[in-house]
Amino acid sequence: MDLANFKTRVIGCSAVMAIGQVISNAIANPGTQAAAGMIGGPIALGGVSILAAIAGSLAETMAADELANRMTEGLSKNPRILDNHDLIKAAGEAIGYILREVAKSDRLIAIAETKKLPYPETALSQLAEKTPEYWLDINTNTADLSRGLNISEDQLTKIFSADAEEFDRVTGLTTADWATFVNEFAASEGKSFDAEIVEFVADKLYATFPKAYREVLKLDAAKGGEKFAAMLLNLHQIALAELRDLGLQNGEILHKLEAVATGQQICQVMVKLSAIEIGIRDDLAQIKTSLERFVDTSAPQLPLPYECETIIKDRTQDFTGRRFVFEAIIEFLQKKPKGYFVLEADPGVGKTSIMAKLVLLMKRRCVVHFNSQSQGTVKAKQFLENACTQLIQTFKLDYPKLPENATTDGNFLSRLLGEVSPKLGGKKLVFVVDALDEVDMSDQGRGSNVLYLPDALPDNVYFIVSKQPKTLPLPNHQVFDLMQYSAESLADVKVYIDKRTGNSASIQSWINRQNLQREQFVAAVAEKSQNNFMYLRYVLNDIDSGKYSDVNLQDLPRELEGYYEKHWARMEMAVRDRELRRRKLKVIYLLTKTRKPVSCDILADFAEEDALDVQEVLDDWEQFLRRSGDVSPDYSIYHASFQRFLHRIDVVQKAGVSLRDIGTAISDNLWEDLYGDE
Repeated sequence: MDLANFKTRVIGCSAVMAIGQVISNAIANPGTQAAAGMIGGPIALGGVSILAAIAGSLAETMAADELANRMTEGLSKNPRILDNHDLIKAAGEAIGYILREVAKSDRLIAIAETKKLPYPETALSQLAEKTPEYWLDINTNTADLSRGLNISEDQLTKIFSADAEEFDRVTGLTTADWATFVNEFAASEGKSFDAEIVEFVADKLYATFPKAYREVLKLDAAKGGEKFAAMLLNLHQIALAELRDLGLQNGEILHKLEAVATGQQICQVMVKLSAIEIGIRDDLAQIKTSLERFVDTSAPQLPLPYECETIIKDRTQDFTGRRFVFEAIIEFLQKKPKGYFVLEADPGVGKTSIMAKLVLLMKRRCVVHFNSQSQGTVKAKQFLENACTQLIQTFKLDYPKLPENATTDGNFLSRLLGEVSPKLGGKKLVFVVDALDEVDMSDQGRGSNVLYLPDALPDNVYFIVSKQPKTLPLPNHQVFDLMQYSAESLADVKVYIDKRTGNSASIQSWINRQNLQREQFVAAVAEKSQNNFMYLRYVLNDIDSGKYSDVNLQDLPRELEGYYEKHWARMEMAVRDRELRRRKLKVIYLLTKTRKPVSCDILADFAEEDALDVQEVLDDWEQFLRRSGDVSPDYSIYHASFQRFLHRIDVVQKAGVSLRDIGTAISDNLWEDLYGDE
């Protein structure tokens, strides 16, 4: 076998894989996705493959397949690629990585035992250690650069994909090539392998080299990414030269590619790569795998209340990023024998979404409780009933029903934890409890912890809880202050905006009508949001629905309070009659006082207003309300930040509503079930 040509083809394939990701993102968006770290982003524009898009801009007569072959051949034949030490080293390390994984595999051990072969795993491990050095020493001076990779457009599209399964089997090299390489490499080290083992190793190299290569690049990115960035910048410049040689001197595609041809932008991609991973879909795959190791995934899922399922579905719909938070939780679970982890952040930054996503990442094998003022879930007894019921049902404890005193304090919960701990079998029991700051402690015993959380926990019992930065009575705990991670949050915010934009023709149209570049829009909205995901939810939904068709980028509201104020002003303009406006606002203020969701008819009855008028108010403020059910739905305030805004003194005065009168009316009418003690 000519090792020079084999190495050249591997390096050429590696170059295509690496630069393909940058090209992919650059065509879809010249800067935003790259700056956000979204390597492996969209591989198509409106259903048209990337290569077809490039081909269309070159000439009508050039087919996409022809362009794919000419471009990849150009990259693989380019002598400058053979001088790229970092690229060569990364490819060699990827081969070594695969050999180490194969050496540990059950399949290899099974072959060795069946054929009574002496320790092939040891020999493979030794080869893996030698691979990078051996790979670098292969002389490519005799390589035949006339040979191309012969990758078709279909294969190249898979290489561009963010999904590992798509490009696993696309290398442009056959299993026979890899088998010959393994035999020659082993012979150079005085070793030989059984033919079945060589076949098995070659199959693994053929199938997983692209994935292993990306893992090596990610590990480098996690350490700073300087080598990877320099390599990509070099490859990007080579790719641009190849495209120019194909006749792409002018046109939008080339301009977009050149827009990311700077070291700074390539470095931004690399710095974010370790946090965001390759592709949004695979973003939290490793996190999910790590968290699943802590719990018994063979056990039934814990029985979550309907309200919890509703919150989880709503808050994880467009979930993006937050990897650094989950990594901190994993580290806590690994290093601590038990304890409390407190996620702390300002309103709207995404605490509830993170907690909801954590439940899904753990495959619902955790005890879950979401406190919520708007849902009326704010009492310790509700938490205790919920948590104890989940424990009893999951671990089949001998309690036909909860004892009468189970929810009066935390003693019964502590008793259950003591019973469950020996049953864990080395796994961990995790409680996920959201929004401690919304808990009403008025009927708790003096000096007790919020929700009667136990001071002492058995081994392998953990509470992951969230709250706003306010002082609460808590057991000894570790705080993770999300507000200290502004750079990481900003990166997630940009990815979220770009993702929403890419999925909405209306938002894209809004951007185009204002002659904006997509990256301008992403950067401006991210800055206005101040990393607040609740703000992004409202503003992007309004743009998407056409409510902001008369608003330009500069006039978009700033921060969450600014959004509330802008919506308030728009509602004022819609209702000129002050008395009519006051009557309508009375309805929304009554809703802020409810301790559980309420129907339009009940709200109208209590407000002494026509049900149609009340429904109109509910429709006007629908984005701030949670709606449960389709037939005769119940309504509640979606987020506590909106309730706080409405109760600001200046807002109340502007509304012309008397909170005292509303409170008196509630008390006089004795609507205890709806409003509780006022």
